[in-house]
Amino acid sequence: MNKVTFYDWLTKSYEGKVAPGGGLWCNMHFILLGLLVIWLVVITIVFIKNKTFARSFCYVLCFIMIVSRLLRMAIQLSVMGYSFLEILPWQLCHLLAFVLPIYYFTKCKFFSTPILMLAFFGGILTFLFGDYYQFARFSFLDLESILLHFMLPTIAIGSIVGGRLQFAPKKIWQLLIALAVLFGYASFSNWLLPGNNYMYIEENGLPFNIFPGVTHLLTYAVVAVVLVCLFMLPFALATMFKRRKHNVE
Repeated sequence: MNKVTFYDWLTKSYEGKVAPGGGLWCNMHFILLGLLVIWLVVITIVFIKNKTFARSFCYVLCFIMIVSRLLRMAIQLSVMGYSFLEILPWQLCHLLAFVLPIYYFTKCKFFSTPILMLAFFGGILTFLFGDYYQFARFSFLDLESILLHFMLPTIAIGSIVGGRLQFAPKKIWQLLIALAVLFGYASFSNWLLPGNNYMYIEENGLPFNIFPGVTHLLTYAVVAVVLVCLFMLPFALATMFKRRKHNVE
């Protein structure tokens, strides 16, 4: 393999210089997934025990997320030759990197429920089906993205536990509106910048299609329903437990 320069590492210009990665479900994939699960379980327990820490910690994470994302955009614009339009937040997690902190800093209640859900699942799904494993070495862009997708679900959990943002299970219907808006946003971005696949609207971003020969958006819909059910399960169990406890008393 050829020598890897700082520019290669900074911009992920590894083609022909670094051995290809193992792809999805390689050892590194499982390691990152394991680290994410352990981190989220541990930090949730810590947040529940100390809500003041949860609010302060997530406040710092929001600043880090904005700064790291702006640094990434600056590198793409000044070093990698991207246009100003190309570096704008067209992808979901890129958009959430700015929207979620704004919600957190202002304690905005408007549509906070879908924002929290999108932040939580956006981070996790990228670890499940992302492209970090294309090469056997992580670039700066990879590391920044990994950090972002660790922070998104962490802030979502901390916001709920710490009471900074409101999550209302009864307002889960708002997620349908949010997804419709995002679909329009992604369709516009793909039209504005042809050849891209922002939010994976044009081409399937998942390694499977439940309905072969049919639009992959139906697969997205099924996955979304499953994820929403899993997300709501702890709240349903907590409500059930409180009712049983109340009846016993």
